[in-house]
Amino acid sequence: MTELFGQVNKLDPNKGLVTLQMSDDDLRTLQKYHATNQQQVLSVIASDDNEPTPKQRRFAFAILKDIWNSQVGGVWLETKETMREHFYTMYEYYYGMEYGEFSLSDDKGTKTDTNQFINMLLDYAALHDIALSVKPLNELEPQEIARWEYRCLLDKRCVICGKSHADLAHVDSVGANGGNRQKINHLGLRAMSLCREHHQEQHKIGIQSFMNKYHLNGIKIDEKIALAHGLNIK
Repeated sequence: MTELFGQVNKLDPNKGLVTLQMSDDDLRTLQKYHATNQQQVLSVIASDDNEPTPKQRRFAFAILKDIWNSQVGGVWLETKETMREHFYTMYEYYYGMEYGEFSLSDDKGTKTDTNQFINMLLDYAALHDIALSVKPLNELEPQEIARWEYRCLLDKRCVICGKSHADLAHVDSVGANGGNRQKINHLGLRAMSLCREHHQEQHKIGIQSFMNKYHLNGIKIDEKIALAHGLNIK
C-alpha cells in the first residue's frame, strides 16, 4: 500500500465525484497503480485544518533522518531519539514554548508549528550542506515554497533537487531590461537557483513551461541575493 496526498478542489455529492489536486510525483504513482489495476480502491482520510497533515509529518521525519545519516552535529547525535529531542527543544526555545509542548501528533501539534519546524530543519540542512532524500517542492505547503526558493538563491542550492553549487537563473528576461547582464540593475528581477541539469531542462522546455511544471514563481532579487551572486545593483 502506498500513501498519496492531494487537496480537494471540488466535491459533487450528487454524482459521488471528488476532484483532487496532487503533486506530479504522487500523480505519476497513482497513474502507475491505475495502469496495472483498473479496479483499485483508494482510501481517503480527511485532515483537520489545524492539525499536522500526514504529509507534513512524513517530510519532517525524512529530513530528521537525513540529518542523522549525515552525522553533522554535536553530542545530541548520540541516538536518533536524542537528535529528535534536540530539534524539538530548539524549536520550543526559539518560539517561547514550554518544554515538551511541541509535537507532530494530531492531538498536540498544529499545522503552523509543523511548517515552521520543517523550515528550521531545512535551514539546518542548507547551512550544513546535507543532502535531502526528498524534494522540498513536492512536500512543502504552497505558502512555504517561496521561502524555500529564497533560501536556495541565498545558498546557491538547486530549488528543484537541492544540489549545492547551483547558479542563478533569470526568470525575467535580461535582454528586455537593457541586454548586458553585467551592467543592468538586477534589483527587482525575478530569479531562481538551478543546478546545471535543471538549468539545461529550463532552456530546453522554455521558462514558462518549466515554472508551471515545478510550481515556481521566482523570487525578486534583493540586495542580499545580489551580494551572494555578485550582481550589479546600480
